[in-house]
Amino acid sequence: MTWPRITVVTPSYNQGNYLEQTVRSVLDQDYPNLEYMVVDGGSTDASREIIERYADRLAWWVSEPDRGQSHAINKGWERADGEILAWLNSDDYYLPNALTRAATAFREQPRAVVVYGDCRFIQEPSRQTRVYHVGPRDLVSLLTKGTLSQPAVFVRASALALTGLLDETLHFSMDYDLWLRLAECGETAYIGGEPLAVFREHSAAKG
Repeated sequence: MTWPRITVVTPSYNQGNYLEQTVRSVLDQDYPNLEYMVVDGGSTDASREIIERYADRLAWWVSEPDRGQSHAINKGWERADGEILAWLNSDDYYLPNALTRAATAFREQPRAVVVYGDCRFIQEPSRQTRVYHVGPRDLVSLLTKGTLSQPAVFVRASALALTGLLDETLHFSMDYDLWLRLAECGETAYIGGEPLAVFREHSAAKG
């Protein structure tokens, strides 16, 4: 079986305490057709050193000032060759087989433009955990029941050609805005079972 190319972009800025776990969670997926990029906004902590440590396994990386998180993600997506796109923030991480499960869901549901699963939340420093169970969502339920959990979302690149990339004027809700635009132009597919990713809640997270 030929696996579709998946492009993952990690936007990064001064999250050196968590970045290596993020990077390794992508590379350790052992997905056979991965394109991984790290777009750093010119961090002043150890982030650049961590990125350079894995540079030979990255499709592209940069460390330079940008216009914020949405701009950083779009910079990567504009270079992407993948049929499936995702972003993983520099303080979150994938759980095993997340990419394989996403690719399989797209293969089984060819009309889906968004594939997503549940997400585990970890509260730092207590390490208390909870699982955000999303369940099936369409455009109506996205409007009435709430959003998807961003680290566990994958989108079809061809759909982004219709909707456009992230709105760089949005600081907090750029993901929700994109999910709504995508749900207007195609089907969504929910992956049940174990969570796909971990969202880390901590004091240095964007608030």
